[in-house]
Amino acid sequence: MTTRARYRVEDGRSCIDIKVRHSRQLFDGRDPAPFRERDLDEDAVEYLLAAAQEIPFKQPLAIVVTISEEPEPRLAPDEIVEAVRGHFIYEGEQIERRLREHVRRGRMILGVGLTVLVVFLTLAELTVSLPAGPLREILREGLVITGWVAMWRPLEVLLYDWWPLIDERRHIRRILDAPVSIRYVAETEPAAGSGDATTPRNMMNSPTLSGPTEPPGPGRGNA
Repeated sequence: MTTRARYRVEDGRSCIDIKVRHSRQLFDGRDPAPFRERDLDEDAVEYLLAAAQEIPFKQPLAIVVTISEEPEPRLAPDEIVEAVRGHFIYEGEQIERRLREHVRRGRMILGVGLTVLVVFLTLAELTVSLPAGPLREILREGLVITGWVAMWRPLEVLLYDWWPLIDERRHIRRILDAPVSIRYVAETEPAAGSGDATTPRNMMNSPTLSGPTEPPGPGRGNA
């Protein structure tokens, strides 16, 4: 299935549609914090990140939340938008913290690896004082190999392990750059006799969230 068929395009942006019955389903019902500080529902976050990963990077994004049964009084759309953005700003800050911690740990491991390498290479050079023979060569080569093997993990941490964090940070930044619109059913239903012409084509692929609306436990808002 192509990206064009899966995600509709509106005003030059690929739309990520999320369909809920009421706005509270967007948020983690276990978090007692105010909506602007509350964690988003895990399914919604996973869907947004997966969509940002699937849509080509050069294609700008838009997030469209369709609400079908919002009780009165309705939450202000700006408040919902601010809560969505606030969640991903927080996630972006956590990614930056994890990257800094990863680099710090990588440098520490690199120091240990270099120390081990120097020690084992030095020991390998000292083997020249041993009597010549196969045993000396085996010992020397074993010390050299062991020293370089000690550098494997530091190089893996500094060269490869941080790429998933970089990708996740890029997807979060794309979501933060995407405009978020809140639409109620009355605004998106097709007019009588017009069929489904205005119904989003990827709505069947968007998550229909459900869950408790009363927060029974603590969450990020109280952290």
